[in-house]
Amino acid sequence: MKRSNLVIESGDSSEVFDILLNIEAEEANYLIYTKHEENDCGDTIAYAATYDFKGGKQKIRPVEDEDVLEFLDVILLQIQNKMNGGE
Repeated sequence: MKRSNLVIESGDSSEVFDILLNIEAEEANYLIYTKHEENDCGDTIAYAATYDFKGGKQKIRPVEDEDVLEFLDVILLQIQNKMNGGE
């Protein structure tokens, strides 16, 4: 499977992330992305953002709403469960 990359530019530097999931919803578009880093428990650290396009560039903003973060977490857990053979 081909990976999609997200390049986040800040001033003179940039970071490359892999996009795990792109969700297009009525109220907003969401990206879940990672650099494949792990936390102390060994879980992959993932980030969530909303996005839109302005001036030919994709603009992203971190998701800070706890309800939206919980919604995105449930989606990721369901995908993980299906990939691991669960129901």
